[in-house]
Amino acid sequence: MATTRLTCLDAEAAANVVAEHAPYGGRSNTVVQDGGVVVIDFYDPRWPMDIAEYAFEQGLAHGEDAARVIAAASDAVDAAR
Repeated sequence: MATTRLTCLDAEAAANVVAEHAPYGGRSNTVVQDGGVVVIDFYDPRWPMDIAEYAFEQGLAHGEDAARVIAAASDAVDAAR
């Protein structure tokens, strides 16, 4: 399982992201809040990509922070090959 962290605008934004995605997680894909950061554990790289895209589109995270999460998920795919 890989882990990445999404920095949100503030703790309230992070709580919104977690509330939106936690119901869809499971044992292999999880999302939890750590202050203003969303901690994403994943096997499926689409999970952090979807979370980062949502956070950016909803104005809950800056584009640069969302891009870092997407890049980390992409790197995890490359490492698994």
